[in-house]
Amino acid sequence: MCDLRRLTENSSIARALGAALAAAVLAGGQARAATATFDSSMPYAPGPMTTLSTAGDGLGQLVPLGEWISLLFAQPFGVSRSDTVSIFTLAPPTGNARLTISFGRYNGGSPVFADTRSVNAGNTLTVNNLFQRGCSALGGCDFIFITTTRQRGGAPGATVDYVGVNGETTEVTAPTPDLSVWSMMVLGFAGVAWRMKTRKAYSFSSA
Repeated sequence: MCDLRRLTENSSIARALGAALAAAVLAGGQARAATATFDSSMPYAPGPMTTLSTAGDGLGQLVPLGEWISLLFAQPFGVSRSDTVSIFTLAPPTGNARLTISFGRYNGGSPVFADTRSVNAGNTLTVNNLFQRGCSALGGCDFIFITTTRQRGGAPGATVDYVGVNGETTEVTAPTPDLSVWSMMVLGFAGVAWRMKTRKAYSFSSA
């Protein structure tokens, strides 16, 4: 009877441990869901970027010629041979356009790139060898830089529909500039206004 009780208790402990392990694995998978912070050479509103975070909505982010967008990922990709990154794009309403896409490590604002590819707008770029291409040497890649390098026939640019990592659609958020950035901007505008005022005063006195 005692042995049966111990066996039952051990079985209960084993089931509990198994459930805990399964929950941990599931939580780990959820924690690795792709999330990224948006930046751009163009003005943008802070907050969740639904159009760039929704698969197949036909919207996305337009990138005109010479402009760029970037995504800084919270979780690195290219850390294993099985990692796959896909960039889904939309065809322009007229003409054609091409995107150039670089993958690398943000490196505190001085990106180091492991690979660069091009894709015609309207097609999907899927890269499944970033581990071998150099992300492994960087400890994983966490940065994607996207720019339009060609637009013809009246195309307004190329549109990125969404980005997928290992089959998961990336949730993209645009940050709100912190106080130090706003302070520098205010000081910059104040400096420009002061210079314009002094120039006017100088021109009036010279006259």
